Amino acid sequence: MKILNIIFSSSIKQGGPPEVVRNYVSELNKKDKYIYVFKLNSLNFFYFFKSFFFKKEKNKLYSFINKFDILHFHDTWNLKSIIIGNLARNLGKKTILIPHGTFDSWSLKEKYLKKKIFSIFFLNNFVIKLDAIFFSTKEEYIEAKKNFKLPYSFIIPNGINLNKFKKTFIKKNKQINKKIVFFGRIHKKKGIEILLKAISKLPREFFKEFYFEITGPGEKQYIKKISKIIINSKLDKFVKLLPPKNVKEKVDYLKTAAIFILPSYEEADSIALKEAMSLDLPVIISEQCRLNIVGEKKAGFVIKTNVNDITKKLIGLKKINFDQMGNISRNIIEKYFNNENCVKDLLLVYEDIYTGSHISKKWINLNEG
Repeated sequence: MKILNIIFSSSIKQGGPPEVVRNYVSELNKKDKYIYVFKLNSLNFFYFFKSFFFKKEKNKLYSFINKFDILHFHDTWNLKSIIIGNLARNLGKKTILIPHGTFDSWSLKEKYLKKKIFSIFFLNNFVIKLDAIFFSTKEEYIEAKKNFKLPYSFIIPNGINLNKFKKTFIKKNKQINKKIVFFGRIHKKKGIEILLKAISKLPREFFKEFYFEITGPGEKQYIKKISKIIINSKLDKFVKLLPPKNVKEKVDYLKTAAIFILPSYEEADSIALKEAMSLDLPVIISEQCRLNIVGEKKAGFVIKTNVNDITKKLIGLKKINFDQMGNISRNIIEKYFNNENCVKDLLLVYEDIYTGSHISKKWINLNEG
């Protein structure tokens, strides 16, 4: 059984999906080579044009697709994915999609008209003909179900490769100033603007003990907007906007933090959040991060995406036990989100799709009325 994972690119600018795929590869390919990766940005539309009009080019594309049993798509709003998926079905190949939160109502409202047209002409038909659709949380599945007619669906959370996040401690809490980090893609949906509004309302005594860093990839125009807000709000003494960290740098960087914050308006299953928790960091996250276990187990705080709630939780940091919360964070990842266990579950679902059975308990909508 060979699975082709199709992503737009492996760049850090793409946020979590490339890291999700790297985690699949690191675990599934330990003994046998199950997973192969194809990057859509390596294929231009001129190639597709040639494949439609020249038999030799079409046969090359068919020959490539024919090497695989399952095609696993990670890029939703891309015509290349639709074309490859349709060609794969013509060859009798199995196709599955993980939307990575892009089927949520918040996401669908962004560039609404463009997405509506694309859905009507391409995406809706593509989705319903999939052999399966893959969600990371039940809440994401429920949201998608409101907006799309779904095929068989399964739920497996994103796992974290704990070999990359070993328990090597830095005494963060002994620092004179504790660093609060936003670490992730710099994007409108991440709630950075509302975070900055909350920071501007903090009493100045707060900054005797804490300061903020924001780091991650993103569109240049939006990063400039965030930088301008920081300067205009006179927060540049307390908030640093840093360049993104690459895969090798991020572990060492996160170790220097005291707490991780993600006040996002929409998340499927944040890899950055779980990476921070893997390194014993307490976290402040929005309800939309869909990790309520953080609040239930007291690994941090689950907040509403409004200025008052964020400000209140930040002020309350003076009273928390960072070490205790951080240990709970790590324990949650070890118990529920170990990459080894998550990928074992995924392999069983791949086998179900390959054989046409539905033995795995991860299928969510088989028993629904």
